Amino acid sequence: MAFPVRWCWIWLKRNWIVTFLSLVLLALLFSIFSLKWSDVDSKVGNPKPALSEVAVSRLSLSHGSKQTNKLSTNQSANVGEIRAKMLREKIQKISQKVNKPQMSVDNVKILEPNPHVHAFYYAWYGNVAVDGNWSHWNHLYLTNWKKEDKKVYPTGRHKPPDDIGSNFYPSLGCYSSRDPRIIDEHMRMMHQAGIGVVVLSWYPEGMTDSPEDIFPLMLDTAYRYGLKVAPHIEPYKNRNPINLHQHLSHLIMKYGSHPAFYRLKRLHQRSDARDLPVFYIYDSYLTPAAAWRELLSAKGNLSIRGTHLDAVFLGLLVEMQHRYDIKKAHFDGFYTYFATNGFTYGSTWKNWRSLSKFAHQNGLLFVPSVGPGYIDTQVRPWNIANARHRRHGKYYEVAWRSALSAPTNYVSITSFNEWHEGTQIEPAMPHQTETFTYMDYKPAGTDFYLNLTRWYVNEMSKRKST
Repeated sequence: MAFPVRWCWIWLKRNWIVTFLSLVLLALLFSIFSLKWSDVDSKVGNPKPALSEVAVSRLSLSHGSKQTNKLSTNQSANVGEIRAKMLREKIQKISQKVNKPQMSVDNVKILEPNPHVHAFYYAWYGNVAVDGNWSHWNHLYLTNWKKEDKKVYPTGRHKPPDDIGSNFYPSLGCYSSRDPRIIDEHMRMMHQAGIGVVVLSWYPEGMTDSPEDIFPLMLDTAYRYGLKVAPHIEPYKNRNPINLHQHLSHLIMKYGSHPAFYRLKRLHQRSDARDLPVFYIYDSYLTPAAAWRELLSAKGNLSIRGTHLDAVFLGLLVEMQHRYDIKKAHFDGFYTYFATNGFTYGSTWKNWRSLSKFAHQNGLLFVPSVGPGYIDTQVRPWNIANARHRRHGKYYEVAWRSALSAPTNYVSITSFNEWHEGTQIEPAMPHQTETFTYMDYKPAGTDFYLNLTRWYVNEMSKRKST
């Protein structure tokens, strides 16, 4: 054994550099192994619940629907906070990646209203001075659909004019939607922003929130400002293709000939080149595709195709499956409505490119809905997880750029004045009471979102002309 030992010693003396480096390498490997083992040990000692992606379903925020996937009591609060944080960080990263031009939104030249830009509009507000009572400004606090949430939330109604069902306060005050001066001012604002089509929330005559009594005034005022009006058919009680057939007949026969009633040619329709009325159908998925087909298919028993009631119908796409339902139902296109990125499949910006491709391949119109943000805690105080902060316009900018890069020829805005959900681009002002401070558009000014809209409408118009 003496010879091998002596030989090794001679070798080590002659190759001391290699020996030294080998020892250093062994020390590093030992350190890395120790850290890894320590990390694994800490995770084993402090296990955390695995948080899966929260599946979104048919929760209709605008109308208080209560359908949603439920999480366990221990996970729900954490999921909401983590998800909101992730989305805020995501928006920040996207906005930093975008080559944002140096723009002065206040100085953008006012163009003619663009008929490819639509804005959802609500004429359901009332006040004592005009209507004799408050409407919608005194909105109820809605019941929490999260049964596992044991927190105590406010109940009852808001008490205008200081306490209203909104996280923002309108610059025009708690107005009445039936005030001709307000209607005129709203149409002027939309003209100023370059919006071409007012998508008016519509319920049948005699129902709560029906705009039937001011529809003629809406059309006349829109016409003066070069705007068009399209009905947004709400999911009124017992809505079905049979009674909708009757309501379509009423709307088209009474208002269809008005020059401000929005009309459009159907895509890829060679046999019928007419300009047809346009109808948005909110919560269209509540009615099975087979039932819609009776009305919208040329072979349906109630078919309006080729008749005086023919029109362009846009269904609401919420879930991924709705793409195929809309096609089976023979809708002419679809929109996404919600201003909450990530809330539904349709409202998730990253899905718009594939939705645009699907629409193109199937001869459908794709109308993504952009919005400046979302917050409804003055109506749903338990719904903070779905809030989307405006980030001084960055959220709105990323939504617009996502839509224009999808690509799409049409964009809808959620919304002009849905104050309950904080999606409005209508001017808001600072307002404070003893118990609540309303959000506002500082430091950019009350007209900031109208001006920002005008800038992107301008961008959209330039792209279309090139």
